[in-house]
Amino acid sequence: MVENKQIDRLIEGTAQRLSQLVDIDTVIGKPVYSSGGTEIIPLAKVTMGYLSGGGEYGTAKIVHEDGSIPFAGGAGTVVSMKPVGFLIDDGKGCRLIQLGDGPLDRVIEKAGELLEQLTERYARS
Repeated sequence: MVENKQIDRLIEGTAQRLSQLVDIDTVIGKPVYSSGGTEIIPLAKVTMGYLSGGGEYGTAKIVHEDGSIPFAGGAGTVVSMKPVGFLIDDGKGCRLIQLGDGPLDRVIEKAGELLEQLTERYARS
């Protein structure tokens, strides 16, 4: 049953790395404070897919000294993050501003892309 231990190690290692990648600061971002004292907290939707597997070679001619057969395994992960809104606390109350798929949201998204492109061009010159 060496195969099970190897698969367990593979899954455990990947899960540990995932827990380091996605923490509470990923879903609920770190607060940003304006000069007027307003606290703005970004919110994101995180979607994750995980796949792992492995197996021993069928009729392997190679057998290790401990009696195990060569093992092959792999793991993969897909993580998607999408901003969904901002929680705003101005000291008088909290409100949620949701991002959607409306025209204004697309303009804001494109503005970020444009700023990134301009920054890259400026850095090259």
